[in-house]
Amino acid sequence: MANAQQRLKEITTQMQVVASKKKLQTILLIGAALAALTGCAIERQAYLPDGTIGHSISCDGAAVGMNVCFEKAGSICGSRGYKLLNRDGQVVYSGVAMPNQGYAGFGGFSTKSILIKCN
Repeated sequence: MANAQQRLKEITTQMQVVASKKKLQTILLIGAALAALTGCAIERQAYLPDGTIGHSISCDGAAVGMNVCFEKAGSICGSRGYKLLNRDGQVVYSGVAMPNQGYAGFGGFSTKSILIKCN
């Protein structure tokens, strides 16, 4: 009887560990999905052909609009304003098909960037 109770306690503990791991995996998966969708604006200084400094701003993410790039440009240059030198954006699709396993996964990501020079 004591062995059965001990074994039941061990099994219960193992089940709790598995449940905790699954909960953590779910949280991490949701966090990764939100990070992929939301994105943010990343700025890097770039030397322009005339030797002056410009700013390359990337605002990638499926749920991020070009407005995020322009807001970042505004915060970099402030009241001086800026000249838009280049604007680029595309959706890059990807897919995996595994016919023998009955699986197909499709997705993609959105890239957007601008190149500016502060006035």
